Amino acid sequence: MARKRGKVELTGDVEQIVSFRLGRETFAIVVSQVREIRKVEDITRVPKMPQYIEGVMNLRGQITTVVDLKKRLNIASDGASRTAQSRIIVAEIGENQLGIIVDAVEDVMRVPKASISPPPKTLAGTDSSALTGISKMPDKLIMMLDLEKVVGGVEMARLGGDPGINGTIEQKEFAEVSR
Repeated sequence: MARKRGKVELTGDVEQIVSFRLGRETFAIVVSQVREIRKVEDITRVPKMPQYIEGVMNLRGQITTVVDLKKRLNIASDGASRTAQSRIIVAEIGENQLGIIVDAVEDVMRVPKASISPPPKTLAGTDSSALTGISKMPDKLIMMLDLEKVVGGVEMARLGGDPGINGTIEQKEFAEVSR
């Protein structure tokens, strides 16, 4: 599939990002958080978890929690929940590892920091704390996410604390966080 890209002049400070689709919108995270990108396969469901926790996967001997980012961000599904383009982005948040399911990975690119605007103040008061900025590209806007805020500092601790996300998850703790 050929992609048509507009040209963006790269001068000064740049941010390297991985862009991905959730529904009809494009989001991105910084490359430094990305460990790898995998096909969606072999997820083991864990009973009594929040709806956005898809389960866990064995990633080279390390048990890793997998989160459906569309469900976590309350983005409506536009058809099939998984397609051949769906991927798991394995990300590192601090010393923790987390798999996030996205509809499709679009690109790895460098964007000028000057092209990233803060979220509009009109979003204040909404659940937009995970949105760190909006990158203005010639053909679209890309919403920049802070994964730690997507999962939440309190939730990160609840997802395992020490030893991290990859530890045991208790339903009671999630019930307290999701209220």
